[in-house]
Amino acid sequence: MDTKKARATGADFRERDVRAWLAAIIDSSDDAIVSKTLDGVITSWNRSAERLFGYSATEAVGQSIYLIIPDDRRAEEADVLARLGNGEKIDPFETVRRTKDGHRIAVSLTVSPIRDSRGTIIGASAVPRDIRDRHQNDELRARLAAIVDSSDDAIVSKRLDGTITSWNRSAERLFGYSAAEAVGQSIFRIIPEDRRAEEVEVLSRLRRGEKIDHFETVRQAKDGRRVTVSLTVSPIRDAKGTIVGASKVARDITERVRAQDALRRAHEELEERVSERTADLSRLNEALRVEIEHRRRAEEERTELFTRLVLAQEDERRRIARDLHDQLGQQMTALRLTLETLKALAVERPELHTQVATLEDLARQLDQDISFRVWELRPAVLEGLGLAAALTEYAGNWSKRFGIHAELHMTRPADERLTSETETTIYRFAQEALNNVVKHARANRVDIVLEQGPAHVSLIVEDNGIGFDPSTSALGQGFGLTGMRERAALVDADFQIESAPGRGTMILLRVPVTAATVKST
Repeated sequence: MDTKKARATGADFRERDVRAWLAAIIDSSDDAIVSKTLDGVITSWNRSAERLFGYSATEAVGQSIYLIIPDDRRAEEADVLARLGNGEKIDPFETVRRTKDGHRIAVSLTVSPIRDSRGTIIGASAVPRDIRDRHQNDELRARLAAIVDSSDDAIVSKRLDGTITSWNRSAERLFGYSAAEAVGQSIFRIIPEDRRAEEVEVLSRLRRGEKIDHFETVRQAKDGRRVTVSLTVSPIRDAKGTIVGASKVARDITERVRAQDALRRAHEELEERVSERTADLSRLNEALRVEIEHRRRAEEERTELFTRLVLAQEDERRRIARDLHDQLGQQMTALRLTLETLKALAVERPELHTQVATLEDLARQLDQDISFRVWELRPAVLEGLGLAAALTEYAGNWSKRFGIHAELHMTRPADERLTSETETTIYRFAQEALNNVVKHARANRVDIVLEQGPAHVSLIVEDNGIGFDPSTSALGQGFGLTGMRERAALVDADFQIESAPGRGTMILLRVPVTAATVKST
């Protein structure tokens, strides 16, 4: 074999091996690698280019590079191709390319010339690297920075040695230092002397990786003001997770603290006033209790005096009745005897007969009046036979005497007696009510009801007279209502009166059974 020919053949084999090796490297690269002619025709398209842009090598090779270039970037591509043709160097740059499905993607583009064996530039290779994640991270950082800078809370970051690394606008407003004045300075610039140990402890705990709970503290502004803040401290970690600093979110709570202090003072003042008022009320209550006790005793004394007065009245009624009966009775007997003598003498003297007869009628009427008054003053039947019999007798005699029809209705057992005090009170009520009918009512009928219920003994006296307005106090006093109420109170009774002009009058006395002390005869 010819030696030269053998050498040439060996060189061709080595060159083909190198090209195959390079092609394999390009095809397996994680970066998209695309080659093109100077007029922009795609000549190679590796697998990463397929993944990045969505076109297969079959779809891309032989097509114009504008296949993946948006319309607004075509001038950029024409300029790159022209500069390559002139032999100029193309520095890496960031741009935008378009995928098969129409999405725009951000790429970092490195463009290198392709030369032939003579060194002439015949095309270009482009390596577009997807930088969407980096752009997203940059956008996220920018967005977070904007959020931090526009926050209403002061947000400050610092290194673990206390050096300030960031300072937002709210921090400027809160503490009075601009970002230029604060960044690079020690955090102790805004910490009062009496709070420095607190900050040292916070930094030490951060270095140890301990959690810092939210707390309230005091900071100092540029003008020397002390600002009460609510502070939240969070660690800052690097890419490896190591704590390299801290961020602090400070919220001005000076007004809230002032409001709380004002509220606390107001609460204390209120408590003091309440205590004073309570003491005043206690004194008033004690004075009222003393007054009530005094009135209670006065009422008891008044009731006792009234009771004694009523008893004295009853005793006086009995005495007067007895005196009337004894003295006037004797005199009436003497008068009747005298009239009998005159009557015998008048037989022979006709001119005296009529006068004697008139005197006899007057004496008889006088005797009846005295008997009625004695009976009113001392109803012996009440003591002997009880309330029902006394009311029956009184109603009959009263009706005959005054010519007003009186009807008694009883719904209580006849074999039961009440206490002497209760029976006397009810009887006197009936007397007073019937006397009022005679004096004021102009009635022609009266109904008297005596009934025994499970809880009360009731007396009702109702007439069909002219009636009156019970709210007229003077009229009420004239009718004896005040005395009737006081009598009712002696036996814990309920006293009611119903009346209206032109509609008659109804008087009700309701005595509790416990007060009446019902007993069998």
